[in-house]
Amino acid sequence: MRGLPRDVIKTVEPIIDDVATRGLEAALEYSRRLDGTASDNPLLEPRPGGDPEVVTAALKAAEALDALYRKLMPSNVADYYAGVLRIVHWKPVRSVALYVPAKYISTLVMLTVPAKTAGVERIYAVTPPKGITPELLAVAKELGITAVVPIGGPHGLAYAVFHLGVDMIAGPGGLYVQAAKYVLSQYVGIDGIEGPTELVVYAEGVDAEIATRGALAQLEHGPTSFAHLISPDEKLLKKAEEIYAREKTSSMGPLKTQKVTSVEEAVKLIDEIAPEHLEVWGRREVAYLVRNVGAVSVDMPSPYLDYVAGICHVLPTGGSAKWRGIITPHTFMKPIGIAEAAGPLQLLDAARKLAEYEGFPHHKRALQ
Repeated sequence: MRGLPRDVIKTVEPIIDDVATRGLEAALEYSRRLDGTASDNPLLEPRPGGDPEVVTAALKAAEALDALYRKLMPSNVADYYAGVLRIVHWKPVRSVALYVPAKYISTLVMLTVPAKTAGVERIYAVTPPKGITPELLAVAKELGITAVVPIGGPHGLAYAVFHLGVDMIAGPGGLYVQAAKYVLSQYVGIDGIEGPTELVVYAEGVDAEIATRGALAQLEHGPTSFAHLISPDEKLLKKAEEIYAREKTSSMGPLKTQKVTSVEEAVKLIDEIAPEHLEVWGRREVAYLVRNVGAVSVDMPSPYLDYVAGICHVLPTGGSAKWRGIITPHTFMKPIGIAEAAGPLQLLDAARKLAEYEGFPHHKRALQ
């Protein structure tokens, strides 16, 4: 597991404090300083426009996600026990800020659909000024985004938290964006900390060219990304290393190859890595045996899952797949518990005994 560098957190904290104090003026100053430009309008209204083919492609991805995520909505539960009607019902958070790296309209889709499905009332897309394209504004319009905030980085998120009053922030981004989410989690909810791209590929019985395509694609995300190719086939691994050496650029992360002797060994290794992405080629059972992973693509390259398979591509990184998973409508909802007296309270003696044991006399007196 990899934590956020302390120096990055220390860099972000004064920016957040400054924006909290001085508001939009400070946010725009940081935008000019760090992004080289600042928008005259901090809240852009989504509007039609842009390349219709790009917009249509993004909306097809939204339809795929929506078809699955509507089925994931949690059910309310009611139960009567010992004189008490117990109810757990689900409510969405009221407002969210979704961080969208510049021009990543696919990420706008992946975050907005589950938030809308959950019933969030106000949804802001926070993105760097250079990310404001006609296509992004058009997709935001179709998805029902409240407004687009053309202020990126920690200053954009701080503006959304302290001056737009959002209840939650979510989304991917670089180290400074994730550090900002970490700091701002003292004030609002967050989805998690999303770090560099991670991929493990399990390949058996397929050509090395096929097995490495997804790895090369994920490594395009930058030198801090990594891919790990595992297989029982030594020839496949050797060929994959040759392909990587041929295709590698200076902006790509590393590819590691490793031989395994069984599915069980592979699953154990994958669970230890706990990657955000897993590609499985040739042995689909691996996908269902792994416990620690964000999302799995079986006999398809991970970019297909990233774009249109209907699974959110904002995934747990840095080993956090050991305790959390993909973003769903649940991410933007909270369960509320209600206990209503519906008859004689049959467990009063037990409640009094616990209050007495824990040393709370007023608790016990309230239970008379």
